[in-house]
Order: sequence, then structure tokens, then C-alpha cells
Amino acid sequence: MKSLIAALLVVLSAGALAQTPEARLFEAIEEGKPLVAEGIVVGGGVKLDARNAEEETPLHRAIEKGYKELAGMLVKAGARVDARTNTGETPLHGAALHDDMFFVELLLGAKANAKVRNDAGESALHWAVMTGNGPAARRLLEHGADPKLTDLKGNTMLHACADGGHADLANAFLALGVDPRQRNREGKRPYDIARERGYPEVIKLLERFQKE
Repeated sequence: MKSLIAALLVVLSAGALAQTPEARLFEAIEEGKPLVAEGIVVGGGVKLDARNAEEETPLHRAIEKGYKELAGMLVKAGARVDARTNTGETPLHGAALHDDMFFVELLLGAKANAKVRNDAGESALHWAVMTGNGPAARRLLEHGADPKLTDLKGNTMLHACADGGHADLANAFLALGVDPRQRNREGKRPYDIARERGYPEVIKLLERFQKE
């Protein structure tokens, strides 16, 4: 509490008043000063859904930086959990990249939509799968993410598994009925991708479906 009060005093200093609260908030996040950012939020008068040049909100940035307290504070204060960047990503897309499940749980607990797709047709589930984040993938599926969704390039979740060499996740999506023979817009099956990347476990898992 003392550190937060100290941060609030910094925010209220004469120098800090030279900028808008939103500019100070983004600046504090980018400069690695989460306590200062928290003080700005506590001080009030800041637009929680302000945007930077990439149309990211403070919540997007807090999650990317891994600032748990700040992200929780923003959500509690009413920040939009489904706000989209200029390429269509929501905070949940960024949360799906974290090994720590805190951010995924925070957003899903605040009713974030697990079905939202970015401009490339990718949901947060795609991002979790591409990075091999099994726990995040499971939670997103439990909250309505579509396991059979394809992106705009025609890639299925199995293509994403093959691209990253994630055999355990590939096995899970096979069990969910994702077609191992489906080709993307380049005419490639997940098996083809696995062979190109050189992932023997995924190749072994998928090759039997190519012979049936």
C-alpha cells in the first residue's frame, strides 16, 4: 500500500500534470513502472480504453508486459476485455501466449469472448496452440472456443500444432474431430507441415491418416 501511495504522489507531481492521464498511463507501462501506472488508475480521471498508435488499450499493454496487479486493477475498474487492436487482437489473444494462466483466467472470469478472431482469422485458441500452451488451450475450449476453426489461410488447429511441433496438442485436436487430411489454401495438410518442419512425433501421429 505504501508503494502505491508513493506512486500516486509521483503521478500528482507538477511534471506529471504536463501530460494527459492516458499518455502518462501508457508511458508508465512502456517504461516498466507498473506501480506508477497503478497510481494513475487509482487517481481516477483516466480513460481506461484509451488507444495507442496500434489501437492497443492499457489492458493489452499490461498483459503483454506481464503486469498482473495492473491488469487486475484495469479489469476491476471496467476496462473492456474484448477491445480490439488495429489488427483485431483482443487482450485474450495476448493472454494466450503467457505460460502463467493468471491473465487467461482473469479475462475469462470477466466474460471475455473466446470466439473473437483477429484480422487473420485467428482466435486466441490459435495463438495458444501455436505456442504450445496446452493449459490455455484447454481453458479456451471450455469457454466456447471452436476447435475446428480455420484461419483465413485455411490453417486448422492441426496445422498450427504441426507448425510448432506440438504432438500432445495435435492428439487432443484429433480427439475433438479436427480433420487431419484438411488442406490449407496452399494445398498443404498438417502432415505436410510437420514434415517440412521436421517434427518426428507429429509426423508419426499424423502419417497413419494419410494412408487411410
